[in-house]
Amino acid sequence: MATGLARPLARSLKGRMFGTAAAAKPKNADEREPLGFVKKLENGLVVGTIESKSPIARIAVVANAGSRFETGQNLGVSHVLRHLPKLRTENLSSLGIIRRSLQLGSDITSQGNREYIYYKSAVTRNVVAPIVEILQELTTKSKIVDWEFEDLINDPNGLKLDLALLKTQPQIRAVEALHAAAFRNTLGNSLYSPEFQLGKFTSEQVAQYLKTYFSAGRLALIGVGVDQQVLEDLGRTFEPYKAAGAPSQQAVYAGGEIRENSGGDLAYVAVAFSGPSQVSSDLLPAEVLKHVLGAGPYIKYSLGTTSALGKAAAKATDGPFAVSGFTANYFDAGLFGFTAVAPSQSIDKVLRAAAKEVKSLLTSGVSDAQVNAAKNRLKAEICMNFENPENILSWLGEQSLHSNSIITPHEVYKMVDNISTADVNKVAKAIAGSKPSIGVTGNTSNVPYLDKLFS
Repeated sequence: MATGLARPLARSLKGRMFGTAAAAKPKNADEREPLGFVKKLENGLVVGTIESKSPIARIAVVANAGSRFETGQNLGVSHVLRHLPKLRTENLSSLGIIRRSLQLGSDITSQGNREYIYYKSAVTRNVVAPIVEILQELTTKSKIVDWEFEDLINDPNGLKLDLALLKTQPQIRAVEALHAAAFRNTLGNSLYSPEFQLGKFTSEQVAQYLKTYFSAGRLALIGVGVDQQVLEDLGRTFEPYKAAGAPSQQAVYAGGEIRENSGGDLAYVAVAFSGPSQVSSDLLPAEVLKHVLGAGPYIKYSLGTTSALGKAAAKATDGPFAVSGFTANYFDAGLFGFTAVAPSQSIDKVLRAAAKEVKSLLTSGVSDAQVNAAKNRLKAEICMNFENPENILSWLGEQSLHSNSIITPHEVYKMVDNISTADVNKVAKAIAGSKPSIGVTGNTSNVPYLDKLFS
């Protein structure tokens, strides 16, 4: 199951892109730009579309039900719900779901992040209605039977496989540890269930979470390459669970340190300060600032020593390393920092060099030339993200649930152009005033502790 760990900037411009519910024409001069529409139906379901004229329609139901809403009693339940397509519904068995989707030439995949859970499918335009019926069954007519639920939890190719794969991905565990250190709860909740929870989930507990968070106002039916009226008509057949006043806790950045020594030759580190939220006016200036630091190598398979972070690390060690600027933005909070990986014997030098470069950048400011170059790189990144319809679909779901004022990509590029050096230095100063956080996995023996890293 995909986890949605990587959140492209295109999906973080919440409430802003591809037209509005009332829009009839593109707001920019390029008539070829696809129109987008968002509408909340009488039943509480939100419908969002982008008519791309593609012969393939990409459809999804998205719920504002990610791991941030979990509590100590149901920790990991959103991970379980990413496996929901394996369970029966009121009208379809798990085998029936598979057979019907195969007959339609479609697939059904699930994806989750800290705020949302998606159930997606790609089909030819003539079979949109039947695939929406399946997605409707999964998200509003789930019927969790005890023995099937028990089989799901114990399935070695299900949650247990996800956790086994996670153990082989220290770079993801470092980012997970960073979130836990930075936020503790809410956004600090992992995308993955703790192993100790696997035998403790009950079908009633999962059903209650589903009814609470897959409810009216928190559920959207979205499509890329599908007509808005078609999807609206299908959306009116939905019966979302009644809004239950789902508890929502504000994410509060706290800062801290979590280290997981799993051995090996390499150390994996994620360092961050408090960053802007998705709805903050500082979002795009912070992204420009990230590209001043460097978001990985500019040339594929190159050493990545042309960025500010790469140059600093290259001066500190002759050994191999990877270092990149890092941001994570959510509805009410965010992170800004960098990630690094290097052999244990050189990680100390790499981290200290990178931390020094970040500290200098945040406190001394950036130049006009640095900002202009970073803005070009950011616009290129946005363009490339929009080339992937899966990115657009995921992003559209988040937009639909939180916005009725959406601008076009053309206007986003203008927003980037209008960012000034003063804007970037302003957000740098704000970031510098927060407490840092760090998440470490792999061989942690030579990784400096947080109180020594920026001293």
